[in-house]
Amino acid sequence: SAIFDVQCRPFAPELSVGQILRFTLRANPTICKAGKRHDLLMEAKRQVKTQPDSRDIWTYQQQAALEWLSRQGEQNGFSLREASVDAYRQQQIRREKSRQMIQFSSVDYAGVLVVNNPVLFLQRLVQGYGKSRAFGCGMMLIKPGDSE
Repeated sequence: SAIFDVQCRPFAPELSVGQILRFTLRANPTICKAGKRHDLLMEAKRQVKTQPDSRDIWTYQQQAALEWLSRQGEQNGFSLREASVDAYRQQQIRREKSRQMIQFSSVDYAGVLVVNNPVLFLQRLVQGYGKSRAFGCGMMLIKPGDSE
């Protein structure tokens, strides 16, 4: 006899244009400069430090992270109604069979989005957002949002 009785059902949400969804997302937002990938929030920190009237660094980093997510939405069938950056972490993972450390950052987002293109949105939802997906980044969790 089996210990567990696993039941599966396909993930096939029926989404429509204009549908409102709540979401959470842990992503690794990056920026490409001179062919190399860089941590978006560290790059934002570098930029703000070069300005004479350097603002609050965390506020500037949050703005950069939200702009990245907004661009993801434009490219992938959704727009942000409201969003926040809840956390920013530096991650280190030791590779098996090696002493080399893998380093990446993660940003935790939460908010409400509006579906503009259901087909495009679902395609990206399945693929994930940003880099470091092999390390748990990129998966957006969605649930029905408040309707107007």
